[in-house]
Amino acid sequence: MKAARPTGGLVLLVPGEAPVRTKLTWKLFRYAVKDAIKALLRRRRLKQHPDETRSQAITELIGRMREVYPAIEVRHSAGLDDGLAQAAADLRLDAVYLVMRLPKPRPDCALVGYVPDYQHRHLPHLFSSKELTERDEVFGRLVAGSDAMVMNAKAVAEDMRRFTTDPLPGLHVLPFSPNLNPEWLQDRRELLATYGVDGPYFIVCNQFWMHKDHLTAFCAMAEIARHRPEVSLICTGSTTDYRDPSYFAKLEAEADKLGLGAKLRFLGHIPKRHQIELLKHAVALVQPTLFEGGPGGGSTYEAVALGQRVLLSDLSVNLEVDGGDVRFFPCGDYLALARLMATVLDEAPTQCDPAALSANSEARLRRNGEAIWASIDSAIIARKAR
Repeated sequence: MKAARPTGGLVLLVPGEAPVRTKLTWKLFRYAVKDAIKALLRRRRLKQHPDETRSQAITELIGRMREVYPAIEVRHSAGLDDGLAQAAADLRLDAVYLVMRLPKPRPDCALVGYVPDYQHRHLPHLFSSKELTERDEVFGRLVAGSDAMVMNAKAVAEDMRRFTTDPLPGLHVLPFSPNLNPEWLQDRRELLATYGVDGPYFIVCNQFWMHKDHLTAFCAMAEIARHRPEVSLICTGSTTDYRDPSYFAKLEAEADKLGLGAKLRFLGHIPKRHQIELLKHAVALVQPTLFEGGPGGGSTYEAVALGQRVLLSDLSVNLEVDGGDVRFFPCGDYLALARLMATVLDEAPTQCDPAALSANSEARLRRNGEAIWASIDSAIIARKAR
């Protein structure tokens, strides 16, 4: 006779050795856990980090979960690959969400898989031949072994249909749901003083990866500087791209050729709360990206949540942005971007209603939670039907 299920309903598994069980309610999962998951997914995969950084990332994830549910405990498994099947059996799980690679061995329960994007298919020149092959193999095995798949954009679902030959499980596109951390609404102008910010500025909040297309923003800024010398462009984010370690130096050289000088500032990787305060007080967020796995990328999510204006490249995935003051320009067209920048400079600063922003965030979070729940429900039904 099968033992009764634990009363917790849901279990949060993280790599480690401490045998403490994590329990979450179904309601919390439906309406809040997506925010914490997204915070993890926006980081590079944990296996790419040294042990110390891996531990820090896991600690941050647990902390974020405790923000939405202070009573949370943590269940560490032997691993999220080899140890997952045993953990699923021990805990008598009905489904595992969110899986980014097919575990070995496969747990005897429903699996909801996640593929971030098919960038390697659209921009193959940014990947080695080994990476191209590995991504196809990992994605293919995951899709074939999952009972449902979730993704952050319709564009990713379309790519999955295009690039997958095996029969597909149910595909579930999560709605565009930027979530607002209430603490972000507090005025922390003293953080701006840390960086000596003076005068109106635009901001780019991207890592300096080649597909983020910072150069288009630099060229647009050079156009603006001809008529508005008091305006500057601030860039936050890591300056390292492992695919081309010299890429940032090349961008700096291009900025010098454009004569931007002090009108362009590189702040590097700064504390999140500092970046948010800079974003809040900018004229607008500039997002010139050439590829994203979700509408607008992480900085657009944050800007829309804060009620900030966004000047966004017109990728098909970016056109899926739902809500907010978002204005599009053709990819790589710095003159069109410069025209948008000039327009918003002439407008009054954005005035936001904190209560309305919070209400919008809550509604989006509920909508996203329902979509997550639907993907899990469909995976369980599909698994039982096998």
